[in-house]
Amino acid sequence: MIKKICAAICAVICVTGLCGCSLFGDDDTSANVYLPADPVKGKVSSSYSTTASGENGYGFTIDNTSTSTTYTISSDTTPITPTDDDTEPIDPVDYYYGKWYYNHISDIRQRIYARLYECAKNNESSCDVSDLNVSDVDVYEAFWAFDYENPQFPALGNGYELEYIDGRISNKVKTININYSRLASEVSADDLANAAEEIISEAEELETDYEKLKYIHDAIIDSTEYTKEGEPYISEADGPLLYGQALCEGYSKAFMYLAQSMGYPCICSVGVANMEDHMWNMVKIGNSWYNVDVTWDDPQTDDGTAQLRHDYFLICDAEIRLDHRVIRPVMLPTSPYGYFPHGYQDPDDVSATTSTSVTSNNEN
Repeated sequence: MIKKICAAICAVICVTGLCGCSLFGDDDTSANVYLPADPVKGKVSSSYSTTASGENGYGFTIDNTSTSTTYTISSDTTPITPTDDDTEPIDPVDYYYGKWYYNHISDIRQRIYARLYECAKNNESSCDVSDLNVSDVDVYEAFWAFDYENPQFPALGNGYELEYIDGRISNKVKTININYSRLASEVSADDLANAAEEIISEAEELETDYEKLKYIHDAIIDSTEYTKEGEPYISEADGPLLYGQALCEGYSKAFMYLAQSMGYPCICSVGVANMEDHMWNMVKIGNSWYNVDVTWDDPQTDDGTAQLRHDYFLICDAEIRLDHRVIRPVMLPTSPYGYFPHGYQDPDDVSATTSTSVTSNNEN
């Protein structure tokens, strides 16, 4: 999977993706950067309008009393889908106003993100941003922030091309042309949702967050064969959920799709692991974030059979950094503590153990 920027002569810039796995542009800037996972301070405003009200699993309270919908942070992160008596619930997967990357990019990049969302939702390839006065750098950050936390659009996969307002004399962007990997007719959102629901319905029967996320983690591994060659779906959520084949991207986006659908905030992390470009996840339980690498928990034995494990399930930053290196994240949460099946390791909890070194759950 290669994510790179290809500048076409004077007028068009192209950013594309394949997997072997490479996920960012040809930028020499790289760092293993984990930034504080503090909640967004104050209010986030948008021109997006909605008739929904209430709280949702991403910790936001919706206020639709004005034409500009605002969101304030709630300390309660219990997964609750925002609803209204007269409207359908907003699916947490589609509720991007509460998602991590969206809330950790600048206001102008949020506007680009919102335009990309509407285009993808309507299967439109041309996204007009000529009125926003944005640069190609703005688009770059907004596009990958959007792509790496919205698994419900499996036709995304080949990046984008840019048309400039003045023929590339400056870097001001006129149009973002989304390069879909498949036609809309080749992707069934209903089939994807139905396949996910079969897994989610079983997971929801379990009692704890740990058990629920472990169930979807295991279900992906049980039904998926790792492959580096195949149809475009191997890099998307429908690879594991509908076709049983995936690259690291497919594993990660399937886990993200299931976790978000259940109300758990979840994003993709991208970087390098084992000297290869790689993608994995971060997922939030309560007020804490954890690292998950479903792909690496599905190692292949010498005879090619799967060997499910949990070495990379809900682990802390110190553990994931041993063999994973993040490359140019927009901003990632921190995960200082791993998750224990019988409770959290919380530095603010006086009943917690005194050790700050946490190991992953290695039960097989």
